[in-house]
Amino acid sequence: MPGEPLGEADVARVPVQAGAGGVPLMPSKALAPLCRPPRNAARYRAGPLVRGERDRGLSGRGIIWVTSLAGTCAGNGEAMLDDYFTRAEILRRHRAGFFGAFLDTYTSTAKLDGYSHATVRTHCYLFRRLGRWLERRGICLGELDDSVMTKFLQKQHGLRRSRAHGMEPLRHLIAQLRAQGVVPGPQPPKRTEAAVLAHRFGDYLAERRALVPATVAREVPVVQEFLTGCFGGGSVRLHSLKEKDVTRFVLGTANRVAPRTHQTHMSILRSFFRFLLEQGEVSLDLTGVVPTVATWRLGGVPRFLSQRQVDQVLGSCNRDTATGRRDFAILLLLARLGLRACEVTRLQLDDIRWRTGELIVRGKGSTIEALPLLADVGTALAKYIKKDRPECDARRVFMRMRAPVIPIAHKGTVATIVRDAITRAGLDVPSRGAHVLRHSLATNMLRGGASMSEIGTVLRHRSPATTEIYAKVDVPSLRLLAQPWPVGGAR
Repeated sequence: MPGEPLGEADVARVPVQAGAGGVPLMPSKALAPLCRPPRNAARYRAGPLVRGERDRGLSGRGIIWVTSLAGTCAGNGEAMLDDYFTRAEILRRHRAGFFGAFLDTYTSTAKLDGYSHATVRTHCYLFRRLGRWLERRGICLGELDDSVMTKFLQKQHGLRRSRAHGMEPLRHLIAQLRAQGVVPGPQPPKRTEAAVLAHRFGDYLAERRALVPATVAREVPVVQEFLTGCFGGGSVRLHSLKEKDVTRFVLGTANRVAPRTHQTHMSILRSFFRFLLEQGEVSLDLTGVVPTVATWRLGGVPRFLSQRQVDQVLGSCNRDTATGRRDFAILLLLARLGLRACEVTRLQLDDIRWRTGELIVRGKGSTIEALPLLADVGTALAKYIKKDRPECDARRVFMRMRAPVIPIAHKGTVATIVRDAITRAGLDVPSRGAHVLRHSLATNMLRGGASMSEIGTVLRHRSPATTEIYAKVDVPSLRLLAQPWPVGGAR
């Protein structure tokens, strides 16, 4: 009956009831994270909401206001909404808002992610504004997705444009709601037949050829692009593939990628055609119609920086700041030990063996090798880890310095750090990627008298042939081999 308080029996029926308009009530698994402590998630009592009340729309959306029997006090150092708002009226408005039942969980997670006190408060005000906008349009929780968030931001003409007011906190919120089962996950786009076949090929590479996920992720898009170019979004008729289809794909990609990348694409295409033949999808082996891309081993010259330029790049880091000390440690690993960008991102705290002075490197092809931990590298790492690395559960060494605090996982981030350092140093060089420091180490070692085998050992090359490219930059040694140009001479 209207006005009758909700009891324990009503709360027990929450997972099977439905709210106004057929909106499902919050399932118990979604309510569990909202209770403090979590072990009391199965025991609920009704809050001040009674039947017939709307309380700013909570009951109309099929949400019952609940608290744990242990109350709402934060435990184990977790931040609650009360920690960010002290005025009772402001706190009441946030809790009575559209997302009020979820703000305690959000603030706890935001604190762990490294967001500042002021930023979390800004997020809560943004969510309250979003909630009012959703209520005016009759949009329920189950309809939330990125498109709704985008429309909201487009309509907020008076909203200051910043990271704290943008899409990032909204995506963070909707991700939490999905994890709690309150908002359904995004519907995956319907795959075309070309996409389905390309992913079948990816599964084959992973299961039958034991390729690592990163390699599979590079090869599947190439095959999908080829199939889409041949058949579009329609049905895939593999038996109709002709030489002209392969030629069109080859010519279409030749001007968009480097020769080495183009050569890799052709290798992927041959592998795909062998897969089709093995699976019985085609009766004709098409690998013979894939052309060979003209490339020459040792055809290029490594791009490098002189030792003076490397020192300028290292000196460009502002070591009075936490970000500067982190970037300096990364640059030292690249410049002094010759690590690849992907190896820097994979470095874990357990890989630094301080007692033995070793650094464990997780290299290409899932290899694990040990390098000596040089004194200056170790000092830079120790300062960063002890003083600047954010406190978190992640074991990766290098983390983002801005919220959300997560590990640096992509080698492109390392390349950006190198590029920014070269720009700050004021160097006008043709190559600004992370690999230029690896080339610079090898070149400067060679000019300092190191042998090719020593360089190969430091760079962890599997074959001496890989190190031969650096012989082309050993100008003093090449001068000794050059013969004088003949002047005159008999016919």
